[in-house]
Amino acid sequence: MNDKNKIQQTSGKQFQEEEVDLGNLFKVIGNGIKNFFIFLGNILQGIFHYFILLLIFIKNHVVKLGLALLLGFIFGFVWHKLESKSFVSKMIVETNYGSGMELYKQIDYLNDLVKKKDSVSLSNVLDINVNDASKISSFKVSAYQPEQNLYNAYDEYIKKTDTIYTRNFKFEDFKKRKRDYDLRFHQIKVDSELKTVFTNLTSGIIKLVENDYYKNKRDIKLSEINQKRNILNKNLIQIDSLRKTYKDVSLKEAEKLSSSSTIEISKSEKEKDENDIKLFQTSNEILYSISETNKDLIRKNNIINIISDFDKVGVPDKNITHKKYFQIPLLLFGLMLGWILLGQLNKYLEDYK
Repeated sequence: MNDKNKIQQTSGKQFQEEEVDLGNLFKVIGNGIKNFFIFLGNILQGIFHYFILLLIFIKNHVVKLGLALLLGFIFGFVWHKLESKSFVSKMIVETNYGSGMELYKQIDYLNDLVKKKDSVSLSNVLDINVNDASKISSFKVSAYQPEQNLYNAYDEYIKKTDTIYTRNFKFEDFKKRKRDYDLRFHQIKVDSELKTVFTNLTSGIIKLVENDYYKNKRDIKLSEINQKRNILNKNLIQIDSLRKTYKDVSLKEAEKLSSSSTIEISKSEKEKDENDIKLFQTSNEILYSISETNKDLIRKNNIINIISDFDKVGVPDKNITHKKYFQIPLLLFGLMLGWILLGQLNKYLEDYK
């Protein structure tokens, strides 16, 4: 009897302890949720507080800031009307033999000459007259459609590289290793006050990039491609000749086997058909290789391929961020804002003393 009472007491104590543990657990969870919402509320309250302070600041200084924007716009608009118009044209090129780095280097060089206003050197480099060179405002180069460009480069790399090395090589890893000048297609943008100068720049830019190093690489590559194409053409001729020989042999054997049994003739014809099918498949594979080789030859024939040349007549620059009536207001607004903030900082330091 005593043992039974002890067991009941022990069970009751364990049950009470479990209730206490569950109660503490729910209390901790409840406090955690409560603290989270208090923290979230404090953040929202802080954001709202600073938003109100911003509105008060704008209210107190709206006249000064608005006047700065208005004066900046008027001054910028007048400047825009008085300055020479700017025209833009773009050229899209495809670089071969790793010449992208040289292209970017030479465009930076041309842009430096423009910044230095060295029209004589610029005219000599591009083989244009000094007056046309003096009208050029800037040169810029960038990757054309960089994301699509990267995907194409990655796809080409995967196809040409053994799967053992590319199994765990993801697109993001490939992207980190590539720079803009490593990509295949690039866009050259030129700004000029003269709208008819652009087509005169193409040959000069191309000549700057095509140095002896890239010419040697091109000549070696073209020699390899032509040699490969010649071998493929010879192989194709041999395959066609072999197929013709098979046909001639088949006709002669068919005449000899006319007196043989039908089973022997069928067996012989089946073997010849299988051989002809294999030769036909090989011929198609060679034709495909020749087609790809011709495409490669066209692509690699130049160090730089012009995909889309400069326009004969440039178009007006419509980028609003390049306009003086956009730049000047922002500049005056920033100066006025800085002046106001410095004034408030000075007041705060005076009160702090």
